[in-house]
Amino acid sequence: MYRVWYWAMIDRESDGRFIASIPDLGDLAAYGDTDKDAVAYVPVLAGERWRAAVDDGQPVPPRRGFSGMPSYTRAKEVARAIIPVEVERRAAWPTPPYHMSA
Repeated sequence: MYRVWYWAMIDRESDGRFIASIPDLGDLAAYGDTDKDAVAYVPVLAGERWRAAVDDGQPVPPRRGFSGMPSYTRAKEVARAIIPVEVERRAAWPTPPYHMSA
C-alpha cells in the first residue's frame, strides 16, 4: 500500500458537530462529535473514492499543495490537516501505455 496526502478542512457546525472535508475530492466529508472523530473517518472515505475511480477507469482526483489552498479562513473553519489516503500501487502509479520489447 502507498500513501497519498490530501489537505482536509475541519469545520464546526452550529449544533456542535465537526465536519472534515477534502476539497480536492468534491463532496467528500465525514462528521464526528469531535474534530478527531471526523478526521479519523475521512481517510476511509477518501480511499473508497480512489478505489472507485480506479476501478471505473476514471482519472484519480488530483491533489494540490499548500500554496493551492485558500489563504483565508472560512467562517466555520477551525483547523486544517494533512490526511493520508492508503491506495494500491496501481492507483498511485498507473502502468505506462507502452510495452517494452525483448
